[in-house]
Amino acid sequence: MRARKRIRRALGAAVALAAAAGGLSGCGLGAQSAPEALDPKSAPQGLFSALPTTSTSLPGLGVTSVTIYLEGSNERLVAVEASVAWPATMGAALNALAQGPTAAESARGLVSPASSVGPLTAGLLHRGVATVDLPVSFENLGGQDQTVAAAQVVFTLTAFKGVTGVVFLVGGQAAQVPNEDGKLVAGPLTRRDYPGFGS
Repeated sequence: MRARKRIRRALGAAVALAAAAGGLSGCGLGAQSAPEALDPKSAPQGLFSALPTTSTSLPGLGVTSVTIYLEGSNERLVAVEASVAWPATMGAALNALAQGPTAAESARGLVSPASSVGPLTAGLLHRGVATVDLPVSFENLGGQDQTVAAAQVVFTLTAFKGVTGVVFLVGGQAAQVPNEDGKLVAGPLTRRDYPGFGS
């Protein structure tokens, strides 16, 4: 008799377990083959609250400034500060020069023939002489604008410590550019080649 009671209890427990498993399966708690989007209205309160924002700036990186030269209304070069990513390099200065004057600088009457030719590429620095590759479009500038553009580059790069002169390439080829007198010079060109442009 006792043995029969034990068997009945064991069968009852097995049936209860089977029913519970069937109930869980019917509730949708089984494995899913793909993710499913939740309706925010049915989600627990606070689950979709906005997360605190974090800064994406990296430590040690920042902004600095370089000196570039634009042409003033008196046809002399004017030094202005341009913001660039740290550290300041000759390439960054040439990129800032190629971008041309800001709206505020234009309002002051500053212009930049060097900015109309396209990208200006900094090359090697050897014994104080920097190499700059100008686009072929530099040759399309008028005579005076060529002179001013070359002077802008020379003044901008010789603002860097240790840079005393500039040699120019045009389209990757060694080139002569005009000095203040309009004479074509292979270089290296220095600020002394543009005495009338200094402030």
